[in-house]
Order: sequence, then structure tokens, then C-alpha cells
Amino acid sequence: MSNESKPSRKGAPAGAPAANAPSPPCSTSPDRERPAPSRRAPRRPALAAALALALGAPACSGIDAGVEYPSDLPDIDRYLLTPENGADPSLTLGEFKVGPETCQGIDTHPVTQKLSPDDLSRFLAAQGAGSVAPKLARSNLYWFDFPSSDKSFVRLRLAVLEDAKGATQDLHNALLQHGPGWWGVHRSNLAVLAPKASLREAMAFAIKHKLVCWGVFMYAGNDDAYVVPGPYAEL
Repeated sequence: MSNESKPSRKGAPAGAPAANAPSPPCSTSPDRERPAPSRRAPRRPALAAALALALGAPACSGIDAGVEYPSDLPDIDRYLLTPENGADPSLTLGEFKVGPETCQGIDTHPVTQKLSPDDLSRFLAAQGAGSVAPKLARSNLYWFDFPSSDKSFVRLRLAVLEDAKGATQDLHNALLQHGPGWWGVHRSNLAVLAPKASLREAMAFAIKHKLVCWGVFMYAGNDDAYVVPGPYAEL
């Protein structure tokens, strides 16, 4: 996924660094148990997230995009379940999934046909996101700017790929490039990259705007990008 936006602070759009920005060095203890990474398009999201990866490990940190996420994000605890459908899961990759209550009234059947940026725009409008419309950055790259605080906004980038396999790989590569804390969703041939946030903050933003119902949620950990299972899944 190519980068077009630049990081900014208060009073300016919150975006991503240049495409040629180097990935921060990461190191992971070889004897640490890790959830299975999403190296290829998973048959089911659950297959790509197994074992535990503790958050907050000091091994490395993702590129800082200068983002201030909104302060009115929802409490996500009631939307999460353990992998075995139990309550009160640990907010640790591989230890939780997004419960079906999150997507009540939303069609979460997997999509196979090609989509356009307008498909995401219509979905967001239906979820009450207001006038979050795509802005063309170049032929296959669009920006979606979500209002934040202090007249700033959170910029998500949508890339249009040839097929679902390309979108999955594109998002995976982008997450590895930007490092821990970056996240995104992919649906059919579309891949959305979002700026760095804590796992709780990223999940809260994705739940608020129902992005976890629209696509497969992925989060960059210390050594790879991981799928968080949810109501929407692609084969």
C-alpha cells in the first residue's frame, strides 16, 4: 500500500509517513509464545490468531503518525468474547474475538465481487458516521478523514486492489512496514490502513464505526500482523 499522507499534530490531519520510511527494528524472544500471523489470506480469522502475545512489550514501537483519536470512543468490553465464547476476555492478541452483538442488523456475509471506495462510504453513512467521503489521492488510493478533536481528524487510507488476495497481502505488508500499533481492515479487493493506536483504542474506533463488521480486522504486533476474529470473515 503506497503512502501519500504526512503525519501531523493538533489542528491538522493525522495521516501516515512517507512510503519509503524505514520500518522500526523489532526483536522478539525466540521462546515467547506468539499468535499465528496472518501471512496469507486466512481461511478463517480464528486460524490466524492463536496463542498469546502480551501487549506493551518493549521490543519495538511503530512509526508515530501524530494521531489524536477521538475521546468519545465506546467502552469495548461488552462487545468482546473469549475464543470459546466466554465473557471477560483478556485484551491480548489471540485471547479475544469480537462478539456477534457488535454487528446486530448488519449483513456480515463475505463479499466476493469487486468493490469501490463508494461502497465503504455508503456503509459508513448507514452507520451514522456522517459525511465521511473518499478523497482521491491517486488512481488507486483514497483518504477517509474522520473528525477527531481540536479540529483535527484521523485519516484512514483505502487502497483498491485487483482481488481479495491482493488486498489481504497489501494490508499485511503495510502493517509490517509501519510497525506495532498500526491496524486496518480488508474486505474483498479493498484494504484500509489506520494510524497507530493501542489495541483497545483501535478496537474502540473500529467498533464505533462498525469497521469490524465491514471487513477483517488486522493489528500489527511486535513481529507480524494479526487477525482479530469477528463477525465478518472471508475464506
